[in-house]
Amino acid sequence: MNLPKIILVAICFFWVVACGNDPNKPSSQSQPKLREPLINANKARLKMEDLKINKYAERQNWDMEVTGTGLRYMVYEKGDGPQPTSGQTAIINYEVSLMDGTVCYSSDTEGTRGFEIGKAELEKGLDEGILLLKVGDKSKFILPSHLAHGLAGDGQKIPSHAVLIYDVTLIDIK
Repeated sequence: MNLPKIILVAICFFWVVACGNDPNKPSSQSQPKLREPLINANKARLKMEDLKINKYAERQNWDMEVTGTGLRYMVYEKGDGPQPTSGQTAIINYEVSLMDGTVCYSSDTEGTRGFEIGKAELEKGLDEGILLLKVGDKSKFILPSHLAHGLAGDGQKIPSHAVLIYDVTLIDIK
């Protein structure tokens, strides 16, 4: 090897070693110290969102059930059809709105929606809620942000950390 190549290899070696020992980079020992405040902040945000959802449902005079995940639901018109199971295709009419009343999506403008239950192609809360219905049921769901689009929103009409209100009619299952 000639001298310029040896110098280049030496510089690269020292650069890699130096970058690996960044004093500003958190060590694995300090990660729990960083994670705990973030976890606590997220828990506080979820608690505030939960209170906001409860107050919203109260103002609407909705008597809602709450699942273990935090999904709120109520069936306001009962159907007499079968209950869906995971793997079936659900066909719904729907309206999705924000808590301020802004309608984001609706089957009136977008058409009926069909999706395979349990395939994770839509909001977790909608997937969970559909399994609670029978064909013909009309229901309201309130999806906390972690069961909707979370931190990212949907990139179109639903903002970050949005709580979604679904008005759903389960038309059919296949």
